[in-house]
Order: sequence, then structure tokens, then C-alpha cells
Amino acid sequence: MFNERAALKIRLEQMEDSEIRILQEFRNEREKILQRLRELDQSEASENASPETGAQQPKPTNTGKSKKMHAAAIEVLKKKLEPVKGTDIQSYVEEATGFRIANITTFMKTIQRHFPQVRKLDRGLYIYEKE
Repeated sequence: MFNERAALKIRLEQMEDSEIRILQEFRNEREKILQRLRELDQSEASENASPETGAQQPKPTNTGKSKKMHAAAIEVLKKKLEPVKGTDIQSYVEEATGFRIANITTFMKTIQRHFPQVRKLDRGLYIYEKE
């Protein structure tokens, strides 16, 4: 039976999906702006560098703990064409990276915010949907 309570729950889910999508768009735009600023800084630095000192070498990008863990989770989801249990993802990530996941639900929600292709099908089941 469809009632006001069900309608309100559906609307809340729709709002959450919209928020996630909007945050992803802001994140993408922010990253593009930061990348462009880095490019401008590098071009200015190379123009201003004297031939005696030379241009500074850019620092190597450090892949953090979270990025490694997210990459491992995405990898296992992409490998399997069927839904994967959260506990299976957790054990794979911990084995692959050596880092412990304290709360798999929170971890997967973070991944869903960063990767819209990852979807929760049911309680503890996740899938990677190719666009």
C-alpha cells in the first residue's frame, strides 16, 4: 500500500541521489580548476627560472591510503559481473593493501560518493555498473 510515509521515504532517497551527483560535479570542477592553476604555476615558474638555477622538479604525487583502498575495492567490483558481498570486498581490500577497514558500510558509502557506477543492491551487496 502506497501512503504518505512511503512517498516521503522515496523523496528522501531521490534527494540523497541528487546531493551525491551535485557534490560529484563540484568535486570534478574543483579538480579541473586546481589542475589548471598548477599548470599556470608551472608555466610561470619555468618562465621566471634563471638558467643557472633551473626549474624545480615537481614533487611525486603520493597515493594515499584511502586511494589505494578505494582502487582495490573498485578492482574487485569490476572483476565480478555479479553482486559482491561487503565482507568479501572488505577481506579483499585488507589483503591487497594491508590496511584494515573499520566499517565496511561507511567505506562503501564513501566509494559510492566518488564512483557513481558503484551501487548498493541490497543489504551488504554491491555491484559496479558500467555506463
